Formats: sequence, structure tokens, C-alpha cells
Amino acid sequence: MINNKKFFIVYIICFILFLTLILFPNYNTKTKLFTYFVKEKIESPFISVSDEIKDFFFILNLNLDHKNTIKKLEDENNYLRSINKYLLMLTSKYTEQNKIFQKSDIKLPISVGVKVLGDKNLLYNKNFIINKGSKNGLAIGDYIIDGLNIVGRIVNMNLNSSEVVTVKSTNYGDEVFINGKSYIVSGTNNNYLSFLRQKESTEIPDFQSGDIAVIHLDNVTLRLGIVSFQNKQPILLTSEIVNLENLRVVTND
Repeated sequence: MINNKKFFIVYIICFILFLTLILFPNYNTKTKLFTYFVKEKIESPFISVSDEIKDFFFILNLNLDHKNTIKKLEDENNYLRSINKYLLMLTSKYTEQNKIFQKSDIKLPISVGVKVLGDKNLLYNKNFIINKGSKNGLAIGDYIIDGLNIVGRIVNMNLNSSEVVTVKSTNYGDEVFINGKSYIVSGTNNNYLSFLRQKESTEIPDFQSGDIAVIHLDNVTLRLGIVSFQNKQPILLTSEIVNLENLRVVTND
């Protein structure tokens, strides 16, 4: 490696010679040309290193700018996904309402509108309380619906209020019909129900993904969920309970 001190001394000498040529322009032409040549050779490594340092910082800043841009795009994408999910939820409700009001073959259940009083976030036992009770014609076992989708059933009540166990709860169980055949399902504290093997039944369920599970109530058909598979085992996916403001209780009174 070149001794740094010697290199610096040579550079000083060349700089002095270059300065002398500037101050004394009539100095020998060949010497002047040679001095410029030496000066250019000595300066070129420093210029090259300086350019590389500038390029490095430029690329570093450019990379940071790109990272910030990507982060902003990811945030915007997440925001648009949430908006899209909300719009899909609204669209599904309008579609359900259109089926109810435009198609005569779908029969409206006799129902009572209710308001949720507590446990709206389903934090404790996946249940919630509504503001109607026995004096409003409700009874234990009545279904709580959103459109034609089942949200839960009444499990406890008094004159003015009732407790509803949702389809999410492990305390929820029901008999459903899929392709005309009866099956027993149970809640799991998740967004799906599991199928329970019925006593005295040796039939192996023959489900297809997307089959609809319904409950026949008098002349009304309510929907509980759709068949899916998890670890090759059939499950019943239920609708997300995202809005507790438009619920009704199906009643015969």
C-alpha cells in the first residue's frame, strides 16, 4: 500500500508546481503540460471516491423514499380493503332485502324488532341482552335474525328483556337441514359450527362445499350457514355478526 504521508507530500509538491505555473505562465510549456497531467492523475482517485460516496447517499435516500412510499401504499390498501368489506356487507343486506320485497316465493317471518342493551362486543360468553321480553310475545327458543340469517336464540327472559345465545357460542346447538337431510350442529366460540354425530345414525354425511344449512320454522325457512371444510372435516360457516342494530325476533304471536 502507498504510504499516506508520501502520497500527501507528492500531492503538495504538485499543487505548488501547478500554482507556480498559474503565477508564471511563461514557464516551460512541456513542464506545464506534465504538471497538469500529474495533477489530474493524483486527483482522479479522490474524485472517484467522492462520486461513489455521493452515489451511495443518493441510493440510500432513494431507498428510504421507496420504503416510505410502500408504507403509504400499504396503509391505503388496508383502508380500501376495510371500505370494500363494509360495502360488501351493505350489499349483502340490500340483496337480502331485495329478495324479501321483490320475490313473492320468500315468505316473511312474523317478527318483532329489538334493541341490544348490553354485551354488544360478545366478550363474556358470546351472548347479549335485548330490550323485549315475554310481555312483547317473545318466548324461550325464539330465533333472533338479521334479514333471513340466524344470529341466535333466546335462552332466558323476563317481562321486559331477554338473553340471546349467539351461533358463535359453545352453548348454541340446533337441528339443521342440508339437501333435505337432518343434522345436529353445535357452536364453537368461533365463526363456524361443528357437526355432531347423531345417535342411531350410521349415515356418513355427503356434504359439498357451499351447501346451505337451513331451519324450517312453520312456513318460513331461515338460514344458519354454509358448509365448508377444515382439515378435511365439514364445518358450518356462519355470517359475521357485525351489526346488532337491525335484529328481529321471530315469533308466532
